[in-house]
Amino acid sequence: MKYKALIIIMFFIAGCNTLDVPPINIVQDDATFANESGIDAYMAGIYKELPYEDFTFTRDDPQSWYCNHGTNTFSGEITACPSDLLYDYLRDEDFTYWAQAYSSIRDVNYFLATLPNYAENYSNEVANKLKGEALFLRAFIYFSIVKRYGGVPIITEVQNYPEQSIEELQVPRNTESEVYKFIEKDLVDAISLLDEGTVANGRANKNVALALKSRAMLYAGSIAKYGTVQLNGLIGIPNNEAEYFYNSSYDASVALKEKFSLYNKYSDKYENFLNMFLDENSPENIFISYYKYPDNAHSFQAITIPYQMRGPQGYSSRWCPTLELVEKYDDINGNSGVLKVNDDNGNPLRFDQISDLFANVQPRLRATVMLPGDKFKGEIIDVQKGIFTSYPNGEKLVASDHNILHNGRPIIGASGIGHNEMTATGFFNRKYQNPSLSKAEVLLENSENNFILFRYGEVLLNEAEAAFNIDDKKNEALIAINKIRDRAGAKLLTMDELTVDNIRRERRMELALESQNFWDIRRWRIADSEINNKQFTSLCPYYVEDENKYIFTKEKIGGNLTFQPKNYYVKIPGEEISKNPNLIQNPGY
Repeated sequence: MKYKALIIIMFFIAGCNTLDVPPINIVQDDATFANESGIDAYMAGIYKELPYEDFTFTRDDPQSWYCNHGTNTFSGEITACPSDLLYDYLRDEDFTYWAQAYSSIRDVNYFLATLPNYAENYSNEVANKLKGEALFLRAFIYFSIVKRYGGVPIITEVQNYPEQSIEELQVPRNTESEVYKFIEKDLVDAISLLDEGTVANGRANKNVALALKSRAMLYAGSIAKYGTVQLNGLIGIPNNEAEYFYNSSYDASVALKEKFSLYNKYSDKYENFLNMFLDENSPENIFISYYKYPDNAHSFQAITIPYQMRGPQGYSSRWCPTLELVEKYDDINGNSGVLKVNDDNGNPLRFDQISDLFANVQPRLRATVMLPGDKFKGEIIDVQKGIFTSYPNGEKLVASDHNILHNGRPIIGASGIGHNEMTATGFFNRKYQNPSLSKAEVLLENSENNFILFRYGEVLLNEAEAAFNIDDKKNEALIAINKIRDRAGAKLLTMDELTVDNIRRERRMELALESQNFWDIRRWRIADSEINNKQFTSLCPYYVEDENKYIFTKEKIGGNLTFQPKNYYVKIPGEEISKNPNLIQNPGY
């Protein structure tokens, strides 16, 4: 976790299992609660275990050094590397966050129960901030589990064995609606107790709690509108509660309007969008996951850099955006983002330069995805899959090494496609890439990029989606969407163009590669239709030798993938049900 760079973790009290059996205390309460340094260390332990889906998050190990294989791969935004299968997340037995979640919930509940015993050590202001922070953390944890499992047991007090019987500790699941309303209450209380704080300290404040409320209540509204109630409400939310949750999300979003603004430091739309993710002083940042070399660095640059710029340890090209992601973006004139590589008869169009295909793309796309022929660190990103001596009847040449030549010309580009560490799709990640690192600095566990967990751009999109689903607020939805599009260098929408599909597409463009799309297509309940016997696609440039021109083909990669309806909720671990027979397993498992 990222927060550990700011506060040295002295100890971490961990619960034993879902039954919440009290741990053996390593340090007595006096050492923890008597002063703020002890409390800081305690809080750091809780922050450390939060499943932040940032640079280091993976399905199996949220603390992995490895670059995020996480939610960006699961929705088909990227293929993590040529040999990886997308959607590996959906193995039934994986991502068992349940036990860790309830261990952290116990730590929060213990904190809330114990802090009043040391009230004389703190001013009311400090005590309220600490209580508010704990409530935020509990809400964050419950949101992390409810969006995975649906309804879960709500536990607000420390459970103790043998003081309580096993039967008392075997708490049944609450409904999904009850859990979201519990999250809302914790956040409302946290907001009332926290102050504005500062973005730079890596801890929750009033604005962070508002941002979480904006996001979590939007999720609940979507599930109520698009989901199905099953197991007597343990999963699913009644449809008649949708507007309630949309209003809750909208109110939180609007409350942040006077406090934050979109990043618009540079007049050039491309440069502006790029720098937003590198500028720690962005007025858009609400909550940040911090990194600092050497104690708390990550490997994002080494893992995602184009092959031709790889560092001395190798790697590179592990984040390869798919053509499906690229074609989500409309162009600067508002036209469909589908890249036209063939004429009306299906014959490949010819291009003088590879980059000519992308002449009219949105600046936001170019700042999110490195396109073939783009420049980075002063170099042209050389992506080519092969050579046709003549098309269509000539010889097709491909290779696995960019040093293999044909008539003095490399058969494949310096960054692919062909080698197993080159792009699998024709594209590379651009968002969060640091252009100032030399090749010698592109190393594992050497990146210091901070990850933005909440930013005002998302809040505006939350506001737009919530407002669209509330009577008499369509105009506010349009204003919010167009603020995002104007910053992106995209054509503004009209009221007639304000549709469910366009609101969703705007979110997918703006928040691409930020670990959001996977959860969005789940809450909209469209993942099973989008990913149904689905193969994702690469864009492959070829050089046509006898014409001195380039053509493109769209080629399928990987196996056929299917998101099953049961995957909207993951499997409750069998060992948890064996300990607590009052838990009911989710359907399909």
